[in-house]
Formats: sequence, C-alpha cells, structure tokens
Amino acid sequence: MPYQLAAYNGDTVAVPQIVFTHLAQADGDTVRTALYVLQTGDTDPRTIARALGLNSVEAARRALQYWAGAGLLEGSRRGAPAALPEVKAANIDLASLDDPYVAVLCEEAQTAFGKALSRSEMQRLVGLYLQDGWQPDVILLCCAEVARQGRRSVAAVARELARWREDGVESGEDAERHLRKVKQREEWCADAAAQFGIAPTALTRWERCAIARWHEEWGIGREMIDEALLRAGNKNTIRYVDGILRAWRAQGITTVAAARGQGQLSGSNILATERPAAPQPAASAQKDLFNRNWAALFDDEEG
Repeated sequence: MPYQLAAYNGDTVAVPQIVFTHLAQADGDTVRTALYVLQTGDTDPRTIARALGLNSVEAARRALQYWAGAGLLEGSRRGAPAALPEVKAANIDLASLDDPYVAVLCEEAQTAFGKALSRSEMQRLVGLYLQDGWQPDVILLCCAEVARQGRRSVAAVARELARWREDGVESGEDAERHLRKVKQREEWCADAAAQFGIAPTALTRWERCAIARWHEEWGIGREMIDEALLRAGNKNTIRYVDGILRAWRAQGITTVAAARGQGQLSGSNILATERPAAPQPAASAQKDLFNRNWAALFDDEEG
C-alpha cells in the first residue's frame, strides 16, 4: 500500500540542503554523523562513535573530515573539524559516567582476570572504550585472550588490542576471526614442534612465523615438512627446513612425489630410514636439490 508522511508535532531538526546533495555519495555512517551533529552540536569523534555505534573513533573522524570538506562543518584550526581536547585515562571519573557498558566492562574484566582491578586499571580499561573507540565486546574478548595466555593486566590488554588493530580488527566479528586464526596457528606450531622433537614453548617468534607462513602462504602440510626433514638429515632445524621448503616453492615443487623426484631417496628407503645422514656429493650436485648446501644458499632471517 502507498505511504504518506505522518503528521508530526514534536521537535524537529533543520537539515541543510548540503546534506541532501551528498546523500548519493556519502555512506550511511557519514550521513548519520551529520544528523547527529546537527541535532546535538557535538563534534567529538569519541562520543559520536559511541552514540552511533560506529566501528571505531577513526570512522567518526573520517565522517567529520568529509563534512568539513563538503562545507557543513568549519575547522577550529587550519580547516580541521572541531574536537574536544583529549582526556587522559587517569582523569576519567568513573562515578559520574552514565553508561551501562562501563560497569559491565569492569565487572567482566575482573572475572576474566580472576582478580580485582585497581581504580587506575579500571580507568585505563574504560579509556580503551571511551577514548580509543574499542567496542566493549572486543575489549572483553581481548581480556579473555590475554588471561588465557597468563597475562592478567589491563596493560597487556592495551598492547594486545594495538596488535589486533594492526591486523585489521575493529568489530566483534573481526576479533572472533582473529582468535580463530590464532588458535589454528597454535595448532600448527604444536604439530611442527612434535615433528622437530622440541617443546612448543621452545619455539622462537621467528620460528612461529615461519611455521604459519608454510601453511597460510605456501599451502604446505605435514607431509611436505616431514619430507624436508628427511632431506635435512642431522641439520633438522626449522631455519634449515625453511630453506629447503623455500627452494622447493621457487621451483614449483608442491608435492612429496615431486620432491622425491629431485633427490636420491625412493619411497622404500625413506620409510626405512626416517632422517638419513646427508649423502656424499655426486657429480651432478649443482643440479641436484638433494645435495645442495641449504645453509649456504639461504641467509637466516631475523627473528
């Protein structure tokens, strides 16, 4: 059925024509920001992000910059949109905040850490929400993650969130996807550590990154790692095996069968010898991947 505009006798907000002329090119968050500013006069990106449920404070800043460029807003200094001065976490008055998320954050974080937070820690925690623009659910997911890692402090949460943001995490869905990736990487590292006969906790940061790269970027599975270990002989380190896998990848060798076709091990004696010693160089050593000096070919990467 057709619709018509309902009679409205309440408060109204005057919307400048410039907003309507930009409806076609401005996204929803940008338009909502304009309407919010017109209604409230507030141009603080932190409160805008919180009031409108934007993904981040940066999204609110971009919207303000858009409307400043369009002429709806005037910058207070050198064309920049007006903004309230930054408030340090230590100056946040928890008692005066009329926001239900604040109490939830403090209570749930203390539950995740299994300890009471000091006032300064609670102020810093709330600052992640009010100042840094993190959504409460993302903060709490991060609290649970750092607690699982044995780090039970708000400082650890702040550092972890900074790494998450570098990885593109902004929303709760982003955080859950990131945590699934972290779990998968941990499983790969545990599996590789068993193959190399070392404890997972003994893996360095570089080694963890290398193992993740094998699976995520190169598509290498356990079988190819086992094959590279056989080729490594008594040089069965992750750096040495990484060199073998890197060379195979450069030559398009992506299967165990193709790798075996390049060396002197056949399927029968591979099964019988797990990790054979390196063979004596043959006349065709320069063309034979099996006899190459992997350590000399590949420089170590910094961890």
